Amino acid sequence: MISGFLNWLHGLCLSIGDYAMALFYARIVPEWRVVLVIYLIAAALLGSAFLAATIAETRRHKMKLHFLLGLLIPYIYPFILALRLKVAREVVEVEEEIDPLRDLSDAMTARLKDIHATRERERAEKQTVRRPAAVDDAHETAEPAAVEPPEPAEPSIFNRRYFEELAVDSSGARVGPFRLTMQNGSVFTVTRINNIQNDMASFEVEVSGKLKNIRIKYSNVTAFVKTA
Repeated sequence: MISGFLNWLHGLCLSIGDYAMALFYARIVPEWRVVLVIYLIAAALLGSAFLAATIAETRRHKMKLHFLLGLLIPYIYPFILALRLKVAREVVEVEEEIDPLRDLSDAMTARLKDIHATRERERAEKQTVRRPAAVDDAHETAEPAAVEPPEPAEPSIFNRRYFEELAVDSSGARVGPFRLTMQNGSVFTVTRINNIQNDMASFEVEVSGKLKNIRIKYSNVTAFVKTA
């Protein structure tokens, strides 16, 4: 039906062309305004038809039916088509690949796994049989070693009272400098002791020629000696 209509449309265009050529040879001057109006109407109708066909093609539908409907219902049908037509799903047929050696390969793999499991089981049984009995006797007769309690740690001499005694002299003046050594091996030159608290103190140290205040816990101090 659609192909017949398209053939008819093609024949109509050829007939119009032949009619125009006959008028030209007969030197008949047409009314150009009428011709222009007819041309514009035909262009508008064909534009609607091609627009509908293009929308259908982009959404994977057949173009001929939508071309005809776009020609019969100009611009209204393409507008509705653009809003309502969904993308058609592509039907992809996937043929399963048949590997004639797949079953043979699976059988060989299963056989190798069985052989490996059997060998591992035999190896474990041999190791169990060859274990010397002396080892079992030693485990049975061994007496647990006496665990000596850990010696109590000696109390650290670095506490609040220690640094309060070193911070100032008998006249109340600040004393320094000192050499401070920490547990991680860091060594600082302390110019004076500023703020002394229960578990830490603030020290004024010299780092790269500049004085900085740092707080250090007494538990991290391993040595604190006056250098001058």
